[in-house]
Amino acid sequence: MHLSSLVAFFAAPLLAASSPVTPSSEIEPRQVYGVTSKYCSTASGNVPSLCFLQYYTSATAPTYRIALPSDATNNAAYDTILQIISPVAQTWVGFAWGGGMTNNPLTVAWPNGNSGQVGRTTPGLYSGATLRTLSTARNSTHWTVEVVCTGCSRWNSQQNGGRLETQSGSASTFAWAISRTAVPQPSNPSGSFPVHNNQGMFSNALDFGKNARATFTQYVQNKRS
Repeated sequence: MHLSSLVAFFAAPLLAASSPVTPSSEIEPRQVYGVTSKYCSTASGNVPSLCFLQYYTSATAPTYRIALPSDATNNAAYDTILQIISPVAQTWVGFAWGGGMTNNPLTVAWPNGNSGQVGRTTPGLYSGATLRTLSTARNSTHWTVEVVCTGCSRWNSQQNGGRLETQSGSASTFAWAISRTAVPQPSNPSGSFPVHNNQGMFSNALDFGKNARATFTQYVQNKRS
């Protein structure tokens, strides 16, 4: 099925992350079997420990992690980090920053052998956001991609825009979609991908994912170097 036939369904600004993956056993394990929790990575070399809001449902579904700088406010845009850790049975994973399939940035990721790229594509090309790959990995059970998004904290839409909530205790709502049907052309970020097999959403305050600005900046800079 081509993307043009999915426009009516997705009808959303889309950021497609066709993620390069390399064989690895270093995919970090989930810490908590639950809905939402705080997850902090292990410092390594010049890459500091970073904390994330983590959402996890089951061993057969992806885990999603979100990080942001602690000085982020509702009044200005800021970069966010998204990690997706997916069982290999899920061949593509979508993450909606505004809690639905319409009128908010949608990040889509899929493995591409040992190479790949990050890009933006239709439907609903959204020029207000960009993705940069921080890391990717793959082993016999899981694949993972980590991206920093510029433009996913605030966005324009037919509803006059949306945003993530930075005030402590104020919930933001996210949505996800997964598929067990492989992407026909995984090396092409502008190619087609099939309709999802499952979907859902969750809401939580972003407090667990807040990090000191200096730590957040150092993590992004050194993870990409």
